[in-house]
Amino acid sequence: MSDDDELDPMRIEGLDARLVNVEKILPDVFDMYELRAPGGPYYWEALPHDQAVKLWNELGKFVAWRDSRYLTNLADPSYRLPGCWYRHPIAVEELTALMVAHRAAYDTRSAKASTALVDWHHRALWPTLDSLKLRAGMAGCRDRGEHREPRDGSKAFRMTEGYLRYGDMKS
Repeated sequence: MSDDDELDPMRIEGLDARLVNVEKILPDVFDMYELRAPGGPYYWEALPHDQAVKLWNELGKFVAWRDSRYLTNLADPSYRLPGCWYRHPIAVEELTALMVAHRAAYDTRSAKASTALVDWHHRALWPTLDSLKLRAGMAGCRDRGEHREPRDGSKAFRMTEGYLRYGDMKS
């Protein structure tokens, strides 16, 4: 059999190649489940301090890269993030999600060609930029060049007795 021939997964050579692939990914699978924080590795509220610090640093690097790669090249300055973006919870959550989607799209473990990179741009990057521009409450900070606390909206949801009773009645 030449190197160019496709391996038959049911022959010993094909099974050996499949076993090598499994051995390559198995450590990542174990790490993913052993190191997972309650709520997942990107759920800020539940992360242990050391994991939150690590994720915070990764997010800062991602945002710096994204700004230099994309936002400095846009003609519309309203897409630029103010320096205080990290003080806006909506921005932190949406940029974390964008970073995670970017990692998945650019995952180098898959050698198969796909539309993942195009999908990341059209289904994640640009919609997130539009969302941040509209929803994150940063326009005042960007326009004035200094942080302004987001306006107080309605009160945050709390699990009240009434809420719990209503759920009990539905069971």
